[in-house]
This record gives sequence, structure tokens and C-alpha cells, in this order.
Amino acid sequence: GAVAKMRALAVASGARAALMRTACARPRVSMMITEISPSGINALPLSEQAGVFLLSFAAIGLGTAALTLAFGALERALPDGWFAKWRGTWPILGLVFLIAGMAHFTSHEAFEAIYPPVGTWGIWQLPGSAKFHVAWTGVAEVLGGAGLVGGAVADALGVTSLRWLKPTAAAALFGLTLAVTPANIYMYTHGAMMIGLPGPAADAPIPVEFHYARAAAQAVI
Repeated sequence: GAVAKMRALAVASGARAALMRTACARPRVSMMITEISPSGINALPLSEQAGVFLLSFAAIGLGTAALTLAFGALERALPDGWFAKWRGTWPILGLVFLIAGMAHFTSHEAFEAIYPPVGTWGIWQLPGSAKFHVAWTGVAEVLGGAGLVGGAVADALGVTSLRWLKPTAAAALFGLTLAVTPANIYMYTHGAMMIGLPGPAADAPIPVEFHYARAAAQAVI
């Protein structure tokens, strides 16, 4: 009887160890997705989800490069000074970033809800909590937006010592846009919603067409 009990305990211990090894080998996902997203991407195998993620990132990058070339051609085609006047209005985007950055703190839970958990797409392994990443990107958006607006005001007032401010802020916001793109792709692939954000449709599933339009706008910005 004692020998049988020892064997049973050994088998149980081996089974527990095997389960622990299997659990450790799986990607860690801190937020369960229980429904299929409007895009249906989160129902695909992880390898295919990873492919969609990488292709989405690449498509936005290629779109940005194509628009840069198109804007250069447009500047050469337009009469002298026209493109420069239009470009002078671009710092208005600084207000958009400024407001969005402040929303990271006034509606932080909505932004935390769209941060991809570790294991998303089978490849996402960025350390740090959703709260941390929402906070630092919010600060970066506020500072970048303020830099764009402040640089434009300095140019208008002829303050030459601050000419570095606007291009520096623009470059920083470009990098920030790349940093937050995975959250936008996560909304597309997994149907994550900014629950709690003011607005009647904030808690409703976002149509796939909206994500395509936002990707195009993101390439422009």
C-alpha cells in the first residue's frame, strides 16, 4: 500500500511539472479576448496574426514614404510660396497632440484598454505596464504638441533662437507616432475599445473602415 501511494504521488508530481512547463512555454496574455473582432484577425493562428501586424506596420511606413515624395513633387509643381504657406499651418497639429496627450491622464483607463498585452500576435514582448506606457506617451504628446505650437509662435514673432524647437518637436512626434502604432493595430486586430472615453459610441465596436481611414491619416501625420 505504501509503495502504491508513493508511485501515485510521483505520477501526480510529474503531471504538475508537465503542466507548469506547458504554461511557461505559452505566450503570456494579460487580457483575455473572448469575442472575435470586427476584422476577425484575432481568430487567426498566432503566426498569421503576427504577419498581419508586421504588414500593417510596413504599409503605414510605405504610405508615409510615398506621401513624403508626393509632397516634394507638389511643392515643385505649385507656384513659389504656395506650399510654404500651407506648411505654415501644419503646427496646428500640435494642438491635436496636446489635447490627445492630456486625455491620456483625464481618461487614462480608456487608453490602457487598448495597450496590447504581452503575448499579443504571438510576438509582442514589450516590458512595462499599460499604465506606465500610457503615462509616458501622454507626457511626450503634451511636450511635442506644445513644442510645435511654441515653435510656430516663435517663428511668427521672429525669435531666431528658438528655430530648433519646431523641427525637434516634429521629429519627436514622428517617433512617438511609431511608438503608439501597435496600440492602433491592436484595436484593429483584436477589437479593443477605448471604454470610458467620452462619447456615445466609445464603447461600441469600431468598424473596420475606420481603421483603414485612420491608417491613411496616420501616414499623412
